Amino acid sequence: MKKFMFLFLMFVSFIGNAQQEEITKFIKTESVGGKLDFTEVAEQQAKGAYFIMFDNVLYNKKDFAIVMWAAKVKSLGITKLKTATQLWEECYSRKLTDPEKKALKKGFEIKLEN
Repeated sequence: MKKFMFLFLMFVSFIGNAQQEEITKFIKTESVGGKLDFTEVAEQQAKGAYFIMFDNVLYNKKDFAIVMWAAKVKSLGITKLKTATQLWEECYSRKLTDPEKKALKKGFEIKLEN
């Protein structure tokens, strides 16, 4: 029975890791120019303005796109802000600025309805 339980737990762990890897791969491939690239959405929300008001905070279009990216990434199953930050920096091959970090954190705090 102990061997069965051990094997079952190993199997569950393996499945969980495989799913996390698939989510990470999806995020990396879709963040620039794909389904997780929110630059067009930010442009449409701005309607010609330079800033977008969201939750009583003004964001430029770039930072608003980061807010939306972070919210979506969290809804996909990334549960840690540090992991999301690392993923964003890998996708865009640069470090986040302080305002971008705040935008990412804000997006990570948002609850999306699927």
